Amino acid sequence: MDTIITPRQERSQQTQEKLLDALEFLLRERYFEHITIQDIAAQAGVAVGTVYRRFRNKEALLPVLYARLDTKMADWAATVWTGFTASSRADGGLREAIRTLVAAHLRFYQSNTAILRTIYLQTRLDRGWADKGVAERRRRLYEKLLEPLWACFERAGQSLPSPARARCFILLLLSPLTERCLFPDNTPASALATPEDVFVEEITEALFRYLGQADH
Repeated sequence: MDTIITPRQERSQQTQEKLLDALEFLLRERYFEHITIQDIAAQAGVAVGTVYRRFRNKEALLPVLYARLDTKMADWAATVWTGFTASSRADGGLREAIRTLVAAHLRFYQSNTAILRTIYLQTRLDRGWADKGVAERRRRLYEKLLEPLWACFERAGQSLPSPARARCFILLLLSPLTERCLFPDNTPASALATPEDVFVEEITEALFRYLGQADH
């Protein structure tokens, strides 16, 4: 298959990126349901007809925006452990590894709050809207991302957590981040106005106890 992008294709791709950038910008200011095609076109600096030639409605932009986030997340995951050096402590560096993971996720959520919130809400309205391959790609990403964490168990001479415990660890990691970053004003997070460094330490300790102090 010819993979060379012709000038026309390149212009089309650039226009699509402008539309996605416009939607992402608008999502920082308001919820998706309050954004119109006209808003997106105006923000992107294109005619409304230009949007409709590429997307039948505003909902059709979401899977493309999600795919772009998927790529961004893969790039982010490749940098999470940069500079991390596990200690020789009795826990094999597990607490330090969890802290690194929590802090990295917090930064990613803070940098992508608008789109993550939109995806979260849209998925609950329509579970079939996203690319069916996203879940499998995300599973593989986390398998790779958590490898340094499991290496801590090996250094400490401990058996690895069960697959069920490992999956629940991811849930316990992401849930408080979702509450704090995506819905800080109208969820239990509003009653937990802890400073960022305290939040990271508390979540780290909770996850450490779940993994490090549990019967594997």
